[in-house]
Amino acid sequence: MLEQVLRNQCGLDPQQPILAGVSGGPDSLCLLDILHSAGFQVIVAHFNHRLRPEAEQEAASVARLAQDLGLVFVTDSADVNKYAAENSLSLEEAARLLRYRFLFRVARERSAQAVAVGHTADDQVETILMHFLRGAGLAGLKGMEVRALLPVFDADIPLVRPLLSLWRLDTENYCREHGLQPHYDASNADEHYFRNRLRHRLIPELEKYNPRFKESLLRTALALQGDYSILQEVLETSYKELVLERGDGWLAFDRSGLAGLSRDLRRHLIRRGAESLLLGDRDFGFDALERAAAFVESPSGRQVDFVNGLYLFTEAGRIVLAAYAADLPSAGWPQVSRPVQLTGHGYELGQGWVLTLEETSLESADSPDSDHRPWVTDAWSAWLDADKIGAGLHLRPSRPGDRFRPFGMDSGTVKLSDLFVNLKLPQRLRKNWPVVCAEDQIAWVPGFRLAAPFRVTENTRRLLHLVLKKT
Repeated sequence: MLEQVLRNQCGLDPQQPILAGVSGGPDSLCLLDILHSAGFQVIVAHFNHRLRPEAEQEAASVARLAQDLGLVFVTDSADVNKYAAENSLSLEEAARLLRYRFLFRVARERSAQAVAVGHTADDQVETILMHFLRGAGLAGLKGMEVRALLPVFDADIPLVRPLLSLWRLDTENYCREHGLQPHYDASNADEHYFRNRLRHRLIPELEKYNPRFKESLLRTALALQGDYSILQEVLETSYKELVLERGDGWLAFDRSGLAGLSRDLRRHLIRRGAESLLLGDRDFGFDALERAAAFVESPSGRQVDFVNGLYLFTEAGRIVLAAYAADLPSAGWPQVSRPVQLTGHGYELGQGWVLTLEETSLESADSPDSDHRPWVTDAWSAWLDADKIGAGLHLRPSRPGDRFRPFGMDSGTVKLSDLFVNLKLPQRLRKNWPVVCAEDQIAWVPGFRLAAPFRVTENTRRLLHLVLKKT
């Protein structure tokens, strides 16, 4: 039966190497022996998490077993405790992330057709319950699949779980019958870990209500996997169409395309994008996804916080999902690298951004008390009192220590850097953000504020109209 699972459900070819993750416990030893007995070319991979005193002994034991079987053995280790603390991850999630990175790296280096791990039906039940209690959707409630691609680790090499139809007791019996000597992880009894509390407390309690609770949960997961596979086909097509660009720590969706989808599909696409950016995270709360989906449909501002250091913002017809620390490109925003004297009727900043200037007299405009006065437009245009400009205007990038008094502020000044922070201008854009100055005073910060000393008043006679736009 297991040989059929290996060939049919896992899709494995005995003529190609397969990498097996072997911890030394009964599940992984059972997996290794089954693969080897079935004639597969097995590469034995062991990852030492450095979490227990006996970890080195277990690594040596797996190495000896691989040698006895004449198999290639590869190992690596990491300080999981330190990695979890540095990246704000749970110990379990940090261990999983580092282990899978190792397994898929070795699989790629050794040209393995797949990575095989020893997850059992008990692991499946525990995983589904964990997701249910944390409020997961279909992606979590379907549980683990026998064969799955994990693009965050490798887009081509699948992860296979040949033992998902076996219970933990089955693997322990297999080891006894075949003379295998597994190590038992003492931490599996430590109820400090969420999974262990489910295993030792919650599941036995639920079995009082239904003695076949675990079997029922597995049947439900199989049904949901069928529904999920249909959704994935639709999702994959939409994802390829709507992700316009991606870089280190960010990706950009086509905004109109994303907004034209149903709210449900939009949530799944954003989740998919977030999973590709946060390799350690698989669970995203419904509230965060709903907030992101609503922002796409009708953004109330230029950006919105998402979850775990990610945010969304609108830019040039795109919805960008990014980490706050990501080094994002700035082509969609106005930038200037050096001071420029503003003469004539305009100046080209580059990347399609143009600043235009036009002077007019107040006699040709409505009175300052009019509800239709022309100097009230938007953040990307400004009407200045031309007589207050002095020797003329120049354009320059913002500088450390810049201060000015925004229109609407009666007295005092504010730091330009504080304004950028308060209005959530991305960090990458602040250094070269354009500022219009009259001599040594800031007259206008395009996109944000006009300076109060240069505003139009009842005494204004000549107006200067500035517009910054992207052609």
